Amino acid sequence: MHEDRDLIGPAQSQSIVELIQSLLTLELIQPSKRLWLGSAWISDIPILDNETFQFSSFEPNWAREMILFSSVLLAIAKRGTKITIITRNIEKNRNFIEKIKNSSLYNQNIKIIIREEFHEKGLLSDDYELFGTMNFTYNGITTNDEHIVYRSNRAKIAERQMTMSSKYDI
Repeated sequence: MHEDRDLIGPAQSQSIVELIQSLLTLELIQPSKRLWLGSAWISDIPILDNETFQFSSFEPNWAREMILFSSVLLAIAKRGTKITIITRNIEKNRNFIEKIKNSSLYNQNIKIIIREEFHEKGLLSDDYELFGTMNFTYNGITTNDEHIVYRSNRAKIAERQMTMSSKYDI
């Protein structure tokens, strides 16, 4: 069984996008207790293709269109997952940050931590970690020369969760 999988963009950009879509769909089906999202640059990218209503069973109000990253994260938080987003306070991130902050779930199940020096990138759940050089932006997941690693080793995930909790639980 493979516990790690490396992906390189842009050659494997489609695989990167599909992996992120699969992980977010997994969170909608079987939500983690805790989800950490770190990205120095983050955009409200279209992330789930609901053109044929294949995700409407999760969120009946989702339109027949691409579903934005913030909408997916808020749907996951609505299912009880405690989400911590760590990013920088830069212009590029403001639209995404404001959408999250304007939600009734903000400061309940979802919080944003601003760290000007923050540069890590990744998504950490109860069962997996996705990390590497990729920011959660359109260019980060589709265009740029990026390297990401998908990890499912429980011991390494637990260690990473302890590190994130000690650094960012405030």
